[in-house]
Amino acid sequence: MTTSYTITIDDPHNHCYHVTLEGLSVDHETTARLPTWTPGSYMVREYARHVQQFSAWCDDEPAQWHKSAKDSWVITTRPGAMLRVQYRVYAFDLTVRTAHLDDSHGFFNPACVCMALAGRESAQHRVQVQAPAGWRVTTGLDARDGWFVADDYDTLIDAPFECGTHRLLHFEVDGRPHEIAVWGSGNEDEARIVADSRRIVMAARDLFGGLPYRRYVFIVLLADGLYGGLEHRNSVVNLYDRWGFQPERRYERFLGLTAHEFFHVWNVKRIRPKPLGPFDYRGENYTRQLWVMEGITSYYDNLLLVRAGLITPTRYLEVIADDIIKHEALPGKALQSLAESSFDAWIKYYRPDEHSGNSSVSYYLKGSLAALLLDMLIRRRTAGRRSLDDVMRLLFERYPLDGPGFDDDHGIRPEVEQVLREGNATDPDVSAFFRDVVEGCAPLDYDAAFAGVGIRLEWSDAGHAWHGMTLKAQHGRLMVQSVRSDAPAAAAGIYAGDELIALDGVRIDEERLRARLGERRAGHQVTFSLFRRDTLLQRVVELGAAPAERLRLVPVAGAIADDPARAAWLGLTN
Repeated sequence: MTTSYTITIDDPHNHCYHVTLEGLSVDHETTARLPTWTPGSYMVREYARHVQQFSAWCDDEPAQWHKSAKDSWVITTRPGAMLRVQYRVYAFDLTVRTAHLDDSHGFFNPACVCMALAGRESAQHRVQVQAPAGWRVTTGLDARDGWFVADDYDTLIDAPFECGTHRLLHFEVDGRPHEIAVWGSGNEDEARIVADSRRIVMAARDLFGGLPYRRYVFIVLLADGLYGGLEHRNSVVNLYDRWGFQPERRYERFLGLTAHEFFHVWNVKRIRPKPLGPFDYRGENYTRQLWVMEGITSYYDNLLLVRAGLITPTRYLEVIADDIIKHEALPGKALQSLAESSFDAWIKYYRPDEHSGNSSVSYYLKGSLAALLLDMLIRRRTAGRRSLDDVMRLLFERYPLDGPGFDDDHGIRPEVEQVLREGNATDPDVSAFFRDVVEGCAPLDYDAAFAGVGIRLEWSDAGHAWHGMTLKAQHGRLMVQSVRSDAPAAAAGIYAGDELIALDGVRIDEERLRARLGERRAGHQVTFSLFRRDTLLQRVVELGAAPAERLRLVPVAGAIADDPARAAWLGLTN
């Protein structure tokens, strides 16, 4: 009962994959259905909108069909007959979650291209790609007799394909092959990418005690100014700025992306809440635990870089400080909890607007800070005998790939409390943490967290007056992108979308405004002239004191490695 797909790239210039789907019919009607979203990217994306020229045959005779829903084609068939479906999929969206085809390569997630035969999802699925001469095909699926084979539809959906003349780089860890398929070029250093990717793999391997796959594929797509990543069971797609490998600070971003998506091999692809597998590909799969999936992963991505020796501990503290500043600048932190942010990802996170920072938080950003606080809590209560590392190992042991995920209501609290008990904690009850930090909107207590590793927070402001607007120059116009709800500009009635043209009657651009405000102090009143659509308006703003926006995390005494608790946290001890 194998379902087969032949994906033909016959004219890359039209950006269409030609798909032939074949399978045995077992009833008088068969439904072919395309997913509406891709696991790991929590927004309904309506992939069926790119399907065209659908047709069907039953034992080589044309079959009648009709659409029953936006994502479903119902075909009249005969039991025991061979069903053949053909269609084209337009693919010209260069993201990690969609599909792209041109004369240089073809990339696709099977969710965008491969329809399922309803009721046949648990059967074997196999893919053959007929690509132009000289092109190779790279995917995480095993190759058998000219086909790439998946045990079931879920496995197929979790295996992206890169087709073209991409470079293939190789390394091994624990005798297991790792490939890096690189499309595009820029200022990258291939040897350094290989060496550093290997160190990231080893750091994650050391945390969990082994690698849960036989082979792993990194697909790296390089294009101007783009960024993103999407995790899979034994592969990943990373989209990165082709010129983003130099200078060093920009290269750090590539390393962080690599570490983040690779950590998902364990956290998301194995460790997961019950709603995240098996999936309903037709609509939203709600969970309140995306902060665990993405926030904890965001905590570990840069921590792995420290443990791998790819960034210094001092640099890591700077990165954490930047994250704290970003989160604390969001008025939405008092309105939306981590659990709510996770649940509403489908309608909020991937659809940000000018008001998002005023009404919501990121389960990535706040989630990473919550993970940091939780790690410090465990270390403090167990006098360093246990940490969040132990929680992650316990979760990995308890929730294998082929088993059910953890309970969505309780989350990881049972595992945290078990680790605390095993570490002879002074208090194993973490109900207050989950109530305040995860389910609630209580301020995050960084001071208490960092005290356990001998670090103090030093806040300072920028010393300038503050209006609370985010501005952007567009085609010579100074536009208001967003206004903090707690800012002087909001109180004065300045809106996102306004065009600022003058300050106190004098024309301004971004540089002039910065210079003039540098001469003002908190409490000074200034008059902005602005256009709202085509209407000229004046708004008087009483400037405020800039919020504390500079932060240093400072070791209380000695070098970072001098404190045993700090050294253990950062992996600076053997």
